[in-house]
Amino acid sequence: MKQQTDDYGIHLIGYEELDGKTWFLIKDSGAGSRNTGDKGYYFYHEDYVKLKIMDFMVHKDMFKDYFSKFNK
Repeated sequence: MKQQTDDYGIHLIGYEELDGKTWFLIKDSGAGSRNTGDKGYYFYHEDYVKLKIMDFMVHKDMFKDYFSKFNK
């Protein structure tokens, strides 16, 4: 079994609902991702994302309206 590490992140750039399942379009910038024909773009099933995710970041603009309630 290949050992997995948690030493880098991936970029979720979109998602697709297909046959009742959610697939996430991922851009992987790791060195190995550039050795394939898909240039580092992959679809990950929602179960894989739920199993592997350790953290996530969201751009501050996504919460601009929400945070404005607290800056009074």
